Amino acid sequence: MKELKKAKGVYCSIKIPEKLSYVINKSLAGEKKEKEYKFPYKKYLVSTVGCVFLAFILMVNINPSFAASVSEIPIIGNIAKVFTIKEYIKEDEEKLVNAKIPALENTGNTELEQRINYEIMLKMNQILEEAEERAAEYKKAVIETGGKEEDYQPINIQIDYKVGYSSDKAVSFVILKSETLASAYTERYFYNIDIETGKELNLRDIFGKDYKKIVDEAIYTEIEQRSKNPDNVYFTKEEGGFSGIENEYQDFYINEEGKVVIVFEKYEIAPGSMGIQEFVIDKKVF
Repeated sequence: MKELKKAKGVYCSIKIPEKLSYVINKSLAGEKKEKEYKFPYKKYLVSTVGCVFLAFILMVNINPSFAASVSEIPIIGNIAKVFTIKEYIKEDEEKLVNAKIPALENTGNTELEQRINYEIMLKMNQILEEAEERAAEYKKAVIETGGKEEDYQPINIQIDYKVGYSSDKAVSFVILKSETLASAYTERYFYNIDIETGKELNLRDIFGKDYKKIVDEAIYTEIEQRSKNPDNVYFTKEEGGFSGIENEYQDFYINEEGKVVIVFEKYEIAPGSMGIQEFVIDKKVF
């Protein structure tokens, strides 16, 4: 968790390789066909999730009619759009993959779009490859410990996203990856982007130098209110409960009202039965 938050600090330093177009074309030229699950247009399928997304990015940028035909296009503000691949489904004896992957466009900032879309592409390729590797390892472990291959249930891997806030000034969305192994768990990747500057916003950018005081006080107050309900249980500080956010890279998104929502994963500040914990900072920032 801490490593992911620290990684956000260097996110905006990502540069698009000058030979990206060459890499895309080379990948597409070398692709091999593969049988996919319940997909009528088999001749268009490629051999890896990476090639699927690379092809999508290429076609969206060079062929608007293709983008309109294969994507759902929710409007973000008056300018930006988030394109969604209809659905990528792949099933074999080890896993079932169902992925919807967003791409940002029409912000008026081409460099911003390239950087964000390239980062999403790399991230989604990485997490899907890692998930598929875990699925293969898990099946192997089940068989080696006496399990029967016919009784093995494929691991369900899903990627989706939701848009929180959208305007001509900023966009906030979250990519969600869920994976069912021995139990289900979800990872979230938060994008809060200032369209005018191209910067990924952190809490210091939004609330200024007093960001920690503002956020901490709001969360302490809300936890106190929620704890009045005996069904709501939070860890104490001694148990590893909330003791203030670590830094400006705390996970958050901006909701449709233009307010920051701080997010804590299951078990982070409360028992797993409490689920994901969200705290709205009651201060409209947009």
